[in-house]
Amino acid sequence: MSKPVENLPDDPAVLKAMIALLQAENDKMATSLRVHDQLVQALRLRIAKLQKLAFGKSSEKVEREIEQLELALEDLFIAMAEDDDQPIDEGQDEPDVEDVSPEPKLRRRPRVSAETPRERRELDPGSCCPD
Repeated sequence: MSKPVENLPDDPAVLKAMIALLQAENDKMATSLRVHDQLVQALRLRIAKLQKLAFGKSSEKVEREIEQLELALEDLFIAMAEDDDQPIDEGQDEPDVEDVSPEPKLRRRPRVSAETPRERRELDPGSCCPD
């Protein structure tokens, strides 16, 4: 859309239309840049969180997930470098950050069944505790 200054029309209405078109294009690019930055920030936060969890029983699984997220982040940076002239579409080629769900927490104790007899005991503090 950029034209040399000599090739611009003299009609003010056409110039206003060109300015409006350029402003709309600029807004679209700014929006896509914000979406991209938010995605990069979310991936960085997820990687940092997983790096903190890298010690323990399931550390190998976490390390694999960290590697995959780092690769996704690197792919985003490569795509951004290649597409400097083109805006990033909001719905395309973006990995869903929430696809990877953590493993459900295991209960430490089994639930007590409804048939289990229950016993209630009240302890009297006596004169040690005021009301």
